[in-house]
Parts: sequence; structure tokens; C-alpha cells
Amino acid sequence: MASATLSDIIRTINDRRKSFIATFLITSAVLATLVFAWPNRYGSDGLMFVRLGRGAVSIDPTAQSSKTISLMESRKSEVVSVARMLSSREIAERVVNSVGIDEINQPRTWIEKGVNNLTSFIPSLPGAKSSVETEEYDNQIALEEAIQRVQNWVDVAVPKDTYTVTVFGEGSDPILVRKIVQTLMDEYKRFHVEAHQATGSLEFFEKEVDDSRKSAIASQQLLQGTKAKMGWLSVKAAEEALSTRISSLELSRDEAQSAFAEADSHASALKIRLAQVEQWVPTSVTKGIASKAGEDMRTALYSAQIANSEAMAKLKPSHPKYRLVQKTMSGSQDILDNEDKDREQSLEAINPVYQKLQGEYEATFAKAAGLKSRYESLAAAVDHANTDLVRLNTDGIELAELQWASDVAEKNFLAHSKSLEEARIVSALDTQELSDVAVIQPASLNLKKVGPPRLTLLVLAGALGLLAAALQAILRQTALPMWSETFSHQRRNGRTKHEPFPVGPVESL
Repeated sequence: MASATLSDIIRTINDRRKSFIATFLITSAVLATLVFAWPNRYGSDGLMFVRLGRGAVSIDPTAQSSKTISLMESRKSEVVSVARMLSSREIAERVVNSVGIDEINQPRTWIEKGVNNLTSFIPSLPGAKSSVETEEYDNQIALEEAIQRVQNWVDVAVPKDTYTVTVFGEGSDPILVRKIVQTLMDEYKRFHVEAHQATGSLEFFEKEVDDSRKSAIASQQLLQGTKAKMGWLSVKAAEEALSTRISSLELSRDEAQSAFAEADSHASALKIRLAQVEQWVPTSVTKGIASKAGEDMRTALYSAQIANSEAMAKLKPSHPKYRLVQKTMSGSQDILDNEDKDREQSLEAINPVYQKLQGEYEATFAKAAGLKSRYESLAAAVDHANTDLVRLNTDGIELAELQWASDVAEKNFLAHSKSLEEARIVSALDTQELSDVAVIQPASLNLKKVGPPRLTLLVLAGALGLLAAALQAILRQTALPMWSETFSHQRRNGRTKHEPFPVGPVESL
């Protein structure tokens, strides 16, 4: 097939200029009429600011958070979340319920009225069994239409690197558009509060605080009672005191043992030296002192000799008694001869060396006895302290477990109390419907139309008119009788001045 050139198109339009002009005028007039008859569009815009508040950085009080959070990431996510929630069906449905389904669905332009007239012929609910079902169906359809209209009219945008959200509405009624935009922002503030609520957290933490308080008190009472029963005020303080006491007692015991050994050794040495020293020593000796016993014996002997001499004088030498008396007198004389006529008198006194050694020995012995008693007492005290230390180590395990349980119970109570206070604050703020999203620009009432752009549409209408006129001219030219035969003949013999427009792709337009 031959290619169409621009000259071919111009020749075709020139050949069909009357129909071309008529088609252009009619099409442009119809489109221009539609442009001017198209309903005006009015806009309303509002601005919301997402500030850094409790909703942006707080979480459910029943949860545990880390010590640090990313505020930048949290705020950006919060702004995006606000925009998504503003565009949600839930907000649109709340706006519809607040403004009213009938007010939103009420036809205001000839287009809306025409559409309603056409849809009125469509049955409400195919296969409906009762009027109740039909009414519910109609109500649901009306609700969906109102929600769809709100979502079509409202556009939510988040400018880059800002914490603001722009809400823009566009519709055929400026009053209704403004009301929808303002209602949407107001409803979202309440919806934002509801989204950040932790329902039931206040009652939950009230019960948790009560239970944790009872647990903490019971744990502390058990701990103190066990300490009183065991006799320890503090395991750490008792351990330090016992360690200090044992060290001091062991030092004193060793010192007492050393002193006792020294005193005992000294006492033994003194005892040996004391046994080697005379207790009494003579101080003076007197000789030539007459012996009173000898004198008395001599007097008695003399008296006996006199008596015996008288008896012998009366007896004969051959008489047996004579010899007995003679023998007695001879024995008495021998005794008297053996008795010293003079005696020696000496005076003795206690040896001062012995006396000094004895005093030193007694003092050393007493000291050794005292040191021995002190050593035994200290040894018993060390044993008792070691026994207490062993008991402390055994009791310390039980006390540590009780202390851990008490600490955990106390920490739980403090944590629950803090969470309860936070839950009370959040509940109070939720009651007052305080939100982190603020409306910094209410919905505007713009009575100046924002659409449609009629000048642009008129230009497009003229362009469409030209296109339609050219298209009909080309179609009419290509629909001539015997087109195929004529076209083949001209291809063989060459084109004439009045060559018809060839069928084929237009490559040079």
C-alpha cells in the first residue's frame, strides 16, 4: 500500500472542504457547549500539623519499651500514618455519618440529576423477599455512594520534609466541600485519640498495683521475720563484723598462747632453781654454852650413885643385887661421859635468794595460769565465731533468696505504680480528646471556581473538531466507488492531478 504524504492529506481536505468545515463547526460547537455546560468545581483546603506529643513517642502502657527510640523515624512514620488514616474508609464513613447521607448524595448538577434518573429504573435488590431487605439494600447503596463521593472529592497530601498534612477537597458545592473537609479533620482528631488509646489499661494496672503491693509487703514481712528469727540484721554487715571479730580473736588467741608458753617455761625454770637453793641459812653460831640437859642428867646420876653406893655398902660383893647395882652405875656413868659438857648454839634465817625465787615463781605461775585461762577463753570464742560464720553462710543463702524475691516484688510494684500513673494521665487526656494532630488551617470557603479549565478544554475541543473533520474527509475520500480499480490503474500509469487519497499508513504526517 502507498504511503500518504502531507500534500495528499491537504488535497483530500481541499476536495472535501465543505464537509470538513461543517464537521469542524458542528463538532467544535457541541464540544464547546459541553465545556460551558459542564458544572463548576469548587475547592476547599485545610492544613493539619503533627506535633511531637504523647501519641508520637508513647506506646501502650502495658508494654515495655527500650531505653532509646528514634524520634526522627517515629515522627516521619507518624505523619505518613496520619495521611493514610485520613484517606481511610473509616474516616470517610464517619464524615458521611456526621454530614448526612442525603446531603452528600443530593444531586446538584444536571449531570448528577441525569445519572439519578437513569439509575432509578434499575431494580433495587434482585430477588428481595421483603421490603425490609430492599430498604437495607437501598440504605447500604446510598451509604457506599456517599463514602465513594467523599473519597473522590477529598485528596490528602504530605509535603516533603515537613510535619504537615494538607487536606484538599473539590466538588460541585462549595459549602458542602468545605463542610466535608472540616468534618474530616475534626473527625480525625477523635479517631487519632481512639487509635492511641489502650482500652482497659487503667483497670488492669489498678489490679496489678494492688496485687504487687500485697506481694511486696508479704515478701518484706517474710524477710524481716526470717532475719529476726535467725538473729541477723544484715548479712553483709554481719559477715564483715564476724570476719573482723574472728581476725581479732585469732590474733589475741595467738598472743595469749605465746605469752602462756613463755610464762609456763619461765615458771618451770624457776621451780628447778628453787629446788636447788637452801631454804634456811645460818646467820650466827655460839659455842661453850652449858647444856641444861647434861646438868640435869648429871645431877640425877649423882643422886642415883649416892643411893646405889649406900645400897652396895649394905650388900656383900658376892650378892647378885650388888653386881646389878654396880652394872647400873657403870652404864649411867658411860651415858654421862658421852654427854657434852658444852653445846653449840646457831641462829638460822630464810634464804633471801630462795625467798626471791619463790616470789618470782609464784608470780610467774599465777601469770601463766591467767594466760592459760585467757587462751582457752579466746580459743572457745574463735570456735564460737567460726560456728556463727558457718551458720551465717548457710542462713545467707535463704536470706539472699528472700531478699531477691523482696527486691523483685518491690520493683514490680514501683513499675506497676508508674504504669498506673501513666495510664491515669493517658485516660484523662483521652477523656478530654487531646490529640497530637492540630488543625492549623480550618477548611477554607472558596467561592471562586477551581475547575473545569474551560480555556484549555475549548482548545482541546477545537483540536478534536479539526481531527474529526479531517478524519471524515479521509474516510469519505477512501469510500469512493471503484477505489481499488482506480488506485491500481494510477499505480500502473502514474498519478493524475485529481488522484484520490491512497489507502495505507500515513508516514509523513
